[in-house]
Amino acid sequence: MSNEPKRKSSSSSNSSSSTGEGSRHYKGVRRRPWGKFTAEIRDPARKGSRVWLGTFDTDVDAAKTYDCVAFKLRGRKTILNFPLRIRSVDPGC
Repeated sequence: MSNEPKRKSSSSSNSSSSTGEGSRHYKGVRRRPWGKFTAEIRDPARKGSRVWLGTFDTDVDAAKTYDCVAFKLRGRKTILNFPLRIRSVDPGC
């Protein structure tokens, strides 16, 4: 019985390290090799070409920028990173 809790704790520590803060992934956000985050979106009016939204220090800032632009481009039915934030804030961002 003493081995059983050990296995559970080791598997939970493995899963927590794989889902830790460094593994978050937001739609429209990429991490640069030097640690900065970039945001970009595909614009259907430009035949799906990428539109550069900027470089950010945090992934959350990049994701919020993506959400704002996606909401403006595609409307309220778009898939967002933070859907409650956009709908509670002025849609003009």
